[in-house]
Order: sequence, then structure tokens, then C-alpha cells
Amino acid sequence: MRPRDFLRFMRVSLSCMVIAALFAACGPSLAATKSTGSTLPRLSHAKQWLLDEQGRVVMMRGGNVAALNEEGGPAASPRARLWRNETPRLIAAAGFNGVRLVVHLSDLMPAPGRIDKAHLRTIARTVAAYRAAGMYTLLDFHQDEYGPAVGVRGLPQWATFADGHTRNRHVSFPNGYFKEPAVQRAFDNFWANHPVPGTKKGVQDHYIAGLAAAAAEFANDTAVFGIDVMNEPATGTPCSQPDPASANCPELEQRLLQPFYEKTGQALAKAAPQMLIFVEPFMLQGALGIPIATPTPGVLRLNGLSYHNYGPMKEFRDRTNDSALAHAIATDSALLNTEWGFTNDPAELSRQAQDFDDRLISWLGWARGPFEELVNPELRSHPDDNLDSVLRAYARPYPSATAGSPTKLKFNPDEGTLEFAYSTVSPLGVSMADGLRTEIVMSRVSFPQGYTASVENGRVVSAANAPVLAVAADKDATAVTVRAVRIGKLPPLLAPPASLSTRSVLSDLLRNPQSEAVLRRHLPSILQSPQVGLSTQTSLRAMQAYDSSLSDAVLDRVDQELAALAPTVGGKISAAAEQALRDWPRPKRPLSVDHKIGDLLADPEGRLVIERWLPELVFSDQLSYALDRTLRSVQSFMPTLTADKLARINTELESIQP
Repeated sequence: MRPRDFLRFMRVSLSCMVIAALFAACGPSLAATKSTGSTLPRLSHAKQWLLDEQGRVVMMRGGNVAALNEEGGPAASPRARLWRNETPRLIAAAGFNGVRLVVHLSDLMPAPGRIDKAHLRTIARTVAAYRAAGMYTLLDFHQDEYGPAVGVRGLPQWATFADGHTRNRHVSFPNGYFKEPAVQRAFDNFWANHPVPGTKKGVQDHYIAGLAAAAAEFANDTAVFGIDVMNEPATGTPCSQPDPASANCPELEQRLLQPFYEKTGQALAKAAPQMLIFVEPFMLQGALGIPIATPTPGVLRLNGLSYHNYGPMKEFRDRTNDSALAHAIATDSALLNTEWGFTNDPAELSRQAQDFDDRLISWLGWARGPFEELVNPELRSHPDDNLDSVLRAYARPYPSATAGSPTKLKFNPDEGTLEFAYSTVSPLGVSMADGLRTEIVMSRVSFPQGYTASVENGRVVSAANAPVLAVAADKDATAVTVRAVRIGKLPPLLAPPASLSTRSVLSDLLRNPQSEAVLRRHLPSILQSPQVGLSTQTSLRAMQAYDSSLSDAVLDRVDQELAALAPTVGGKISAAAEQALRDWPRPKRPLSVDHKIGDLLADPEGRLVIERWLPELVFSDQLSYALDRTLRSVQSFMPTLTADKLARINTELESIQP
């Protein structure tokens, strides 16, 4: 079987037809009644919480988007290629209420001090499309390794001063931050506000002017709730090595970030007095779990903290999340995680999402590939990339508006159980048990057949199976608990099988037990490496720059062993089914779909076929009840077992040699 065929077993019921059905569903409740061109409630903040105009806590859920609504359509530019007019509505219909829209200064200000009005109109058209779908937008001034002149993208060439150093195209992202003098010197000169020839301003001054121009454009647009000042700022030459022992440089935050953020805060507060200003820590802090002590923009009512968390290990993630939350509370800053994920393993995404839910942190995820592809199959360049399951991992239920203060959020994506609790006292100290509704998004992606709901100290006030579960607290209630249970079953969220090599992203190798065992045998040092925090975006081979034990000879041996591994998926057969299969008589070959499921699973090769194609059956807690039925007979109640899939399974079973 071809490797791509192995991936097809993960295509579950969220097909194009289901997503098309979602197109007609309601989006998050804050937007559900809004029409094209209308405004969304203005967001403000208290402590770490976002608040709507009624004082309810707003939890943000969504993703990073780069596609632009160009006037000339998809052919107008590379970033317009992925734009489809229906995509914002599909994102909202999947249950999300916000996006982080990538903005590059190189596009906005192609020459010193000159704002490209046409590009600003393109951004405005894009924001308007998301607004019409009922979604908020965070403008993200994005750079990766400073800009295309020395790195990847972001700042224009006229704003790049690398002191004679040039880009080394053999250094892969993100290693340019740590190994590339051109990138480091460009940042050094940015922090020094290097004069821009022909102007009376420095590069930092022009950058702030670009921010202010964008903020002024959307000052009265309540859908643009904030602006992210700079994506993953880097230190430059000092403190640039990805080692927790040397990358914790709080003095640089005060010397470099504080004056920049304060100047920016003053300019943005003047340009857009009600727009939240989100600032980020240095880029290594999220990757390595270094304590976050980011200076604020100095405008208390507008302070926001944006941070990223790509930690491949829970220890790293917990340190980063806890540090960000503590710092946001201490500085009275709205807290928003603006990048996480970057994997097509839905089980791993679910674990990381629960980390945020445990701390009640809002987030906008970063998918491995365009976020737009998750909801719009038309855009997918690789149809078998497990994106339906990835979408389900992101599209969890969440309280989009809480009449009080959230205190607990737990969701089991496999069982479909939700528990949400809140106090009826708002972050401002005001009781909200007075008829204001709490609204919980129940995405059709996670609840395709609906749900049942119950409330302690309150009542459900929305229709049965509504896409937004609305709850009203009892008049004298001080705490409310909402529980919901999915109607029907969904397949467990499993990682897709994949061909692994030393060019795979290191975190993918660490998540797979078989490949992790290979690394432990040949490269035990890599698991203890201080650079392991970079593993979500760095291949094993790229780690040669940091670990002398990664010789070409060792990596070649690792490649040979990885190539010999059979693709596997995560999952466990229920104890009852496993016990029944131990005593199941070995069937006679040849096998077919007209054999009992127990026969197929009792045969080692037959079991591999069924696990590949139907993990939702094999790893279901109902499997023990289906062992005596033929595989063909369960087609009537398994929407994922199409006639085409059944025929393919039959062909494979019949090909097993007697």
C-alpha cells in the first residue's frame, strides 16, 4: 500500500458535506445576530480577562490567518491565493470567534514613511469579511527572522541594517535567530533606532508610525479589538542562544523592550484610544519556558500580553502558561495566547488545549499549514493530512461570554463531556446574577448530533441543541455549573500514521513511542538538550548545529531504523474486547468483509488492515458488542464506512496470503 493510502483511515465524518452543513449553522453568540457591516461589542479588559460591553468575560478562540481579500481576487498576490469569500463564515460556523491577521510592514510601508493605502484597504476588506461573519480580529505585525533581506518575512529592506552581513540561505528557520549574524545585527540596529537615510527618523520610529497608521484606520471598528505590536521580537546579538541557562535576560527586556513598548503605547493610545495593545516577550521565552517579565505598553486600560507556547513537553508548557498568567495578573494585562499547536496530531492538540482550559486562557492557534484549510476543504493541497480531526481538536466548546468569572473548564473530546463552572461575580466585583446570559459555544464539529445539558443553580434558556448554549443563573446564585454530554459517538482523536526520518520535525519524533525509542538508543543527549524547546519547528537534522553527537553517520543509522518502523496510530482496544479476542479462534484465510469483526481482529494481518482503515471502530468502547457482526453489516450505522472504503478494505483482506 502506498504511504498516502495509510492516511486515508483518519478521514472521519467531518467531510466536505458536513463542513458545508456547518456553513449554515450559527457562529458564536456574540456575533450571531450581527449583519454585514454592523459592529461587534467593543472589548475592554479587567485583569487578565477580556470583557464585552455588558461586563461579561469574553473567551477568545480561533486561529492565525494570512489570506487577504484582495480587490483583484485570488490571483492578485500570493496571500490572496487562499482567500475565499466563504472562509470567514466557515471559521465562525465551526465555533470560532476571533482571528489573528498577519500584517507585514514590508507591505504596509514599502518606502520610509509612505503607507500603501491600497494595502490598507485590502486589510480593511479582510477585516470586514470577518466582521460580517461575527468575528473579532487582532492585527498582528509579524516578522520571522526580521525580514526577507536577511531572514524570512516582516520588515522591508529599507528598514534592514545588517552591518554588511548577508543572508545565509542554508540556515533553516528558526535557527537564523541564533546562528545568523545578519538577522542578529538587523535586530541590534532596530533596538538602537538606526537612522533611515533620507529621513529624520530612525527605523524604530518608522515601525511605530506603521503601527499607528493601521490602528488609526480601525480606531472606530469594534471588530478590531487589538493590535499585536511585534511577533516574537528577538534580542539581536546578546542573549541569543537557545539555552535556558543563558537566554534568561530580564535586563534586556528593560533596556530594549520597555522604551520601545512605551513609545508604541503612547502612539497607539493616541491613534486608537480604545484598541487593546498586546506586547510579546522575547521569542525564546515561550520555547524554553523562561520566566516572562515583559514590560507593558504603559497604558493601563489598554495593556495586553500576547505570548506563544510551542512546548513539546508538558513541563515546558506548564512553565510558560503559568508564567504568562501570573505576569498578566500582576501587570493588569489582558492575556491572550496567540500561537500554539503546529501539529496535525489531534490528540496532542487536545492535550495542549486542555492546558489552556485549565487556566481559562484565551487563544488563537497556529496550525501546521493555513488555518483556513481546516474549515474549507477546497483549499487543501494534501487531502489526507488528517485536517478534519485537527479541526475537531481545535473546535472545542468554550464560554464565549460569561456573566461572571469563569472558574473551571473541562472537556473530554473522545467522550464528548463538558463541565464549565463560573462565579456570578464579575472581575469588576459586580454581581451578574440578574438575568444576563452566559453563552457557551457548542460547535457542530464536536457535537454533530447535538448534546444534552444540565445546570446547577441556573437554567438553560436556549433551544435544544442550539449551537450556542445559553444559561441564566438563579437570582441568588453565587456559583453556577454547566454540564453537557454529546449525543452519539465520534471516533477517538488519533495521530495519523506518518513516514518519519531525521528531517521530520523533532516534536513528531518525540511524540511517537517507536521513534522516541530509536532516539533514546542512538541520541540520548538530544532528549536532555536545552534546545529541545525548539523542537516544534526544527528538524532532527537541523539540531546538528547544537549537538555534536549528531554526526552524519549517527543520523544515517537513525534514518535507517526510522524507515523500518511501521506507521502506527495512538489508541487502545477496550479491555472487554481485548479479553474476548484472547479466546477468539484464529479464522481461516482468505479473509473478507463478510467475516465477523472478531475474526478479522484475531488475525494479526487482518487486524492491521482494520486498524488502519477503521480506528474509530477498533478503538471504540462499543467494540466488544460488534465482534460477532460481519464488517459489512455495520456499514448501516457507520457513516465513515463508505462503499468505496469497504471495497478497498475487502481488496486488502483478500490479498493476505493463506
